[in-house]
Order: sequence, then C-alpha cells, then structure tokens
Amino acid sequence: MMANFYLFDVEMGQAAALELPNGRWCIFDIGKSTLFSPVNWIINRSNMYSRIGSLLTSTTVPPFRFFKTTLSHFHGDHLSDAVALFQVGTDYLRSVDHDQLYLNDCYSTCSYESKSVITTVVNYIQRTFGSHEIVSDYGGVSIGELSLPVDFVRGLGGDANSRVNNASIVTRIDVYGNSILLCGDVEKEAWEAIVADREVWRTFLDNIDILVAPHHGHKSGYSVDLLNLSKPSVVLASVPSKDPHVDSRYSESPVRGIIVGNSSYNLITTRKQGHIKVSIEKPNTLLGIGKRSWSFGENALN
Repeated sequence: MMANFYLFDVEMGQAAALELPNGRWCIFDIGKSTLFSPVNWIINRSNMYSRIGSLLTSTTVPPFRFFKTTLSHFHGDHLSDAVALFQVGTDYLRSVDHDQLYLNDCYSTCSYESKSVITTVVNYIQRTFGSHEIVSDYGGVSIGELSLPVDFVRGLGGDANSRVNNASIVTRIDVYGNSILLCGDVEKEAWEAIVADREVWRTFLDNIDILVAPHHGHKSGYSVDLLNLSKPSVVLASVPSKDPHVDSRYSESPVRGIIVGNSSYNLITTRKQGHIKVSIEKPNTLLGIGKRSWSFGENALN
C-alpha cells in the first residue's frame, strides 16, 4: 500500500493533494495556473483508473468526489480552481471560520477576479457544501488541523492582507511514520503566538519530516521558532518562476536536508522542480517508517 503527496506547480497560487492508500483524494487549497488545473488532473486521473477497474470487474463505478477538501484561507490564489471542485463535490470540507470583518479584509486585498472566486466559495459553504465534521478514518493516515480564530488574529495587528493570511488553517499529515506540515500563508507574528501556545500547538508542530513553507517561502512567513521546533528534513515551497522572494534561510540549519538520487536538498521549490510528488510506502512492520520516493516535473504526474 502507498500514499502519494503532491505539491503542484500552479505559478502564483498553491495546491497540494494526498492520494490515500485506499485511492480516495484529499486536496489542500485549490490554486491553478493558466496551463494546469490540479482539480481536473485528479478527476481525470481517477476516472481513468475507475474505467480500467470497471472493465476488469464489470461493476459500475460511482462518479468521482473528493474525500476531503481544506481551504486554508480566502485569498484568490489558493481558491482559483473552486468552480472545478464544486462541480464534482467533496465529502468533507474544512475552511476558515470566517466573519464579515474577515471577508471585508479578503475583498480589500484582492483583484476583481479573486473577489468573484471568494464569493463563489462563501456561497457554496453557506449551502452546507460537504460536511464540517471531523473525519475519523483516512484509511491509515492521520490528518489534523488547527488555526487561530479570526478575531484573535485581528488583535495581532498588521494590515488586511496579514489578517487574512494569519487565520490560515495549518494541516499536519502523518502517514506511515512520515509527517507533513502545510502552513497556509501564516506570517511571522502569528507564528510567535502559535509557538507560545505550548498546550495546543507545540506537539502539533514538533518532529516534522516535510514542511510546506508558509506564504510561498517569503520572508514574511519565516519563523525561527517554527523551524527550531519542527526541525524538518526538507522544506517545499510553491513559488512562481520569477519570484525573487524565497527566504534563503530555508536552505540552512535547522532544516536537516535529504538526498534524492545524487542531489542533496534542504529546500525544494516548484520554481525549480515544477510539480513535486512524494510517494510513501507502507512499512513491513508495525513500528517501521515508510520509505519515501520523490519525483519532479512532468514525471510527478505519471
């Protein structure tokens, strides 16, 4: 059995996904580029394998739905594939517990096109699109999520853009002894409040293998406290091709570094590698650690 984690190359936005060992899909943010839609790629891939399976078993395969969707925060570059997602649906949905002041900040910091996307998302959420219940079984994978309340975030100060970012949902995935942390667009000031909360947050952030950098790897999201606590083996960042703002400290200690093939990495970006895929095999023993294998670019989509 195997789980596959993807960080897609969507230029300005972010989209990640997890194919569970049972074949169901979870998606974490739904950015897209002009040339690539992660949602449609997953749908097409799943439908292709479903057709093959139905031919082999002569059974009718139900229409594709995502098992779980997380929308970390309401900025357009993390939501731009919303229409494609809503056309197929999701069994479970987690999004920011927003209020009108939060939405006002969202609208004041985005383009006209993004305002339309945000409105679409909010309208679907209000129609109880998917369940907000906690999912108890991910087929052998554990997924936990935490976020700062929007009213607490406003008390941290900062401009409207930071107030939206700092309410991002942070997701931790544990699969076969490997841990993945997706940090949304949380910025430095919010990380200080998060790491200070020893009772709720510190265990959640401890001992991370793969950290998806907050705020696309920008300096605004870099937290010394977060990195010292999580001590990730490697950092991934969703970065557009000409973005000069990735913080170079992600290439340094306390990031431990990994070796893929003949190359060593502390930081792996979509800017340099394109799509990123991590396959994690189920170990042979109960206490074993699942082996990771990596592929990049178009190879990650094969």
